Amino acid sequence: MRTQRLIALSLAAALAAGLAGCGKEQPAVASPTCADLDKVTDPAQRAELLKKCPRSGPVFKPSPKKDY
Repeated sequence: MRTQRLIALSLAAALAAGLAGCGKEQPAVASPTCADLDKVTDPAQRAELLKKCPRSGPVFKPSPKKDY
């Protein structure tokens, strides 16, 4: 009887601890990702993203051909 009660209490405590972090909103991301390139309106951030994500821009720039 005591063992079942201890197990039930342990499971309830673990469940309460696991659910304690749910429901919080995610913090705002300071640096946008390549997926956010179309949404960025700041010219400085847009230029930085274009450097990081060159293929996401409006103009396609192919890689130079290489001979091995």
